[in-house]
Amino acid sequence: MSLLLLGVLGLIWGATFPMARLGIAAGADPFLLVTVDLLLAAGAVAVLAAATRAMWPGRRELGVSAAVGALLIGGINLPLFWGEQYATGGAAAIVYATSPLVSVVASGLIGSRLQLSWLQRAALAIGLLGVILLALTTVGTSVLSNAWAIPAFALGAVCQGTGAVVFARAKPGGEGRWGLTFELLGAGAAGLVVLPLVARSYAFPATAAVAASVLFVGLGTLALGYLIFFELVRRDGPVRANVVTFINPVVALAVGVLVLGEAFQAYELLGLGVVLVALGLLEGPAIAASGVARTRGPARAEPAPGSVR
Repeated sequence: MSLLLLGVLGLIWGATFPMARLGIAAGADPFLLVTVDLLLAAGAVAVLAAATRAMWPGRRELGVSAAVGALLIGGINLPLFWGEQYATGGAAAIVYATSPLVSVVASGLIGSRLQLSWLQRAALAIGLLGVILLALTTVGTSVLSNAWAIPAFALGAVCQGTGAVVFARAKPGGEGRWGLTFELLGAGAAGLVVLPLVARSYAFPATAAVAASVLFVGLGTLALGYLIFFELVRRDGPVRANVVTFINPVVALAVGVLVLGEAFQAYELLGLGVVLVALGLLEGPAIAASGVARTRGPARAEPAPGSVR
């Protein structure tokens, strides 16, 4: 069952990158689009929480959820939607796939005492090389029309990797449905604050492409996606749940090229391959160790190494 959930989540979150770009390409302002997505998702999860009579957390816990949501969900999606004005979904997914590498650094800075082997140190270096390679080779091509797109994606990856560590420390028992509602509301509030400062317009065309983008990202990526993710964390722990980062770039590239007709370059495969090799070296031993631990008995909760929109 866990493997099925992981596969479904990988398909949903991987397709998010090109589906977000679909709405932007159709003329919707990216910041208005992502804010609508976040508020739609918050409403959908709130309806589900009320219908299932989910337990209402305390005021402090809901405040923590809103703050974590602003960093984790808002920090991931606001830079993503801005950058996707100028880059393909595949390029965005490759950069965001480095978030587990950021989580390793964040764990050390926050004080989780994460010990790195020589193999994991090599993985960090390889992952950084992959991102640098992608950034250098995409500038000036049809895939990337603005050099600031890669830094925007990198900012989102930093928020994703750091936010996952903060979430693991603030919510070691996972997140309930009302908590997720407030995480999405916190992210939506961040969007409303940013919107009047950076939005070029309030254009929101009533087209099929924009509607498809909103419904997929709002209900699929944010509402259903995070419900599945937290269920995977509850079942198998954060390490197993975050294996989804291996799937996202592959799905994003496939959907972008095969469904949306995005341009494809050979170096995208090279950058993707380098990043996935790094993630495999970094995550593989931890996943194997967590599997052995589960066969011996309950394992102690550990910080999540990074999570995808």
